[in-house]
Amino acid sequence: MTRTYVPLTVALAGLLASAWLDATNTDAERAAADIGFAFPVALPGLVLAASATWVLRERPGDAVGRVLGVVAVVWSIDGTLSGWLAHGYAHDSVGTDAAFWFVARFGAVLLSGLTALLLLYPTGRLLGGRWRPVSAAALAASFALPVMLVLAPDDVVYTTPVPGVSTELVTLPVTDAAAEALLHLGQVLTLGSVAVAVALLWVRHRHADARQRTQLRWLLWAGIMCVLLVLAGATLSVSGGVTTVLLDVAVITLAASLGIGLVRPDLGDVDALVAWTLTTAAVAVAVVVLDLAVLATGTAVLGDRLDERGVTLVVLVLAVVVYGPLRSWLGDHVRRVLLGRRGDRYGAVSQLAARLETSGTVDEQLPALAGAVAETFKVGHVRVDVLTPDGGVLSASHGRPPADVQEIDIAYQGERVGRLALPAQGFRSMLSHRDQGLLVDLVRQAAVAIRARLLATELQESRERLVLGREDDRRRIRRDLHDGLGPALGGVALRLQAAGNAIDTDPARARELVGLARTEVSDALDDVRRLVHDLRPPALDDLGLEAAVRQQADRVRSELDVTVSADGTTRLPAAVEVAAYRIVAEALTNVVKHAGADRVDVRLVAGGTALDVTVADDGRGIGADVTAGVGLLSLRERAEELGGRCEVVCPDTGGTTVHAVLPYGRGTAPERSTP
Repeated sequence: MTRTYVPLTVALAGLLASAWLDATNTDAERAAADIGFAFPVALPGLVLAASATWVLRERPGDAVGRVLGVVAVVWSIDGTLSGWLAHGYAHDSVGTDAAFWFVARFGAVLLSGLTALLLLYPTGRLLGGRWRPVSAAALAASFALPVMLVLAPDDVVYTTPVPGVSTELVTLPVTDAAAEALLHLGQVLTLGSVAVAVALLWVRHRHADARQRTQLRWLLWAGIMCVLLVLAGATLSVSGGVTTVLLDVAVITLAASLGIGLVRPDLGDVDALVAWTLTTAAVAVAVVVLDLAVLATGTAVLGDRLDERGVTLVVLVLAVVVYGPLRSWLGDHVRRVLLGRRGDRYGAVSQLAARLETSGTVDEQLPALAGAVAETFKVGHVRVDVLTPDGGVLSASHGRPPADVQEIDIAYQGERVGRLALPAQGFRSMLSHRDQGLLVDLVRQAAVAIRARLLATELQESRERLVLGREDDRRRIRRDLHDGLGPALGGVALRLQAAGNAIDTDPARARELVGLARTEVSDALDDVRRLVHDLRPPALDDLGLEAAVRQQADRVRSELDVTVSADGTTRLPAAVEVAAYRIVAEALTNVVKHAGADRVDVRLVAGGTALDVTVADDGRGIGADVTAGVGLLSLRERAEELGGRCEVVCPDTGGTTVHAVLPYGRGTAPERSTP
């Protein structure tokens, strides 16, 4: 049997022994020893041990699990020995003094265990930085009371010494008054260490990630339950047996919460559990107050006209009539106050949709989105960043920004479309996995809607640019043909006519005119080639994309070492070939002019639906303060005209990489080139 199961084995044996002792001891024996049943005292030890075993199985060597196991063993032994005391007093059994010493003196070490659990949960380590000395001091102070109980004389520890029983092992060489003062100091230090450990949990929360915050919320719920159970016992003035049961429920709740928080923090919606607990407590208080008010009112108004049974019936009827609506109203109100509308997923989506619908422009939609998130999650500050298709960022915020924020990336179809910033501190900033899922869903849909509107606007602008560009091209071609090629051809015709007229009378002059006409025709052909090249590079038709790119590489090979690799580029749409050719040419020009590189790699890879173009150099890169020029902007524009994208990045290894993705549709899949 491994050490993992030692706490569970000890606790189970202790619980069985406690049950046997309870069955053996008589009521008179328990009354004589002033001790109740041992089984309820030992039961929490079994739950603590089960939780510790679960934690150590899932997280071997975890410090919190080990401390939990030690606490479970001590608790189980304490409960079992309390049953042995009643038996020992009645039968003068061996070990009665040792059992009394353990229960009366050593049992206080459980407070030290509680402090250690609070200081180590959930990471298993003390807080670092400036808080580590505080944590270490609190842990050391937690042992003050157990140590003083072990060292103090019997007259100081027990207000009513037990006849014939001595538990003094080692005592301090001080007077009883000094020992009593030290004992009180130990009580203050130990209880103070518990308070410090609770305060440090909030410090830990400030530096916790999302999972750790969920783990801390399980401990928060357990703390709320313990406080409510203690208040219930103190308010109702219940008997000792009921008090023991309430204590058992509190410890069992704490043990279960620690185990769930460490192993399965996403087991359930802990935020809803906290809200439900507070709601139930508020309803219980309201019902009790209602019962008392009705009872007092009925007694004052009706006097003796209703007997106790009639008053009880009136109270029950009113409680039933009021309880349901009151509980529903309190539940909604508590959840709304504590957590906003994060529990009402449909309401949150509807509210966001209504706000976006009533917002006209993007400048209005972003603030509406930030406000909707702030209201839904009841946080004081929200900042929403939406990445625009051209690489820019649109931002809007709601509320005053805190000193510390947490940022959540929003992705859509594998692409980051935005970012959300929320306060990193405070109860409401603790997001469960369910909350974070709702938050991401809300912002993702809104960000996609905003980007869609931006894309629609950009598409309209792009169409306008295309129309204007087409008309500009037509005007330029018309001007070139009318002002350049037309007059040139007209001049050729005139020279040829003059040559024809002079061929009989002045052959030399005719040959000269024909030569001039030939020159003018050559110039006109150059103009035609220039026009054709502007429309589509001839090399693409003559050589193909790969060879045309290699030709561009040869153009700069005297300046740097260029390698070109291509795959699947034999049959591509004309527009894709032109865009790829222009992007490579512009990128190579930029490398020669600005990069100071020794080597550049050009890769063209055609997949099923897109052509990947990569130009990577080993130069100096692009500074963060450099503004994109016409060349870089033209790279993006050529890719975006085809519905693709072009990125210019500087990797950590150095240099600059231009990466363009040019889609060409599913119906035009290229054929792979053969080697």
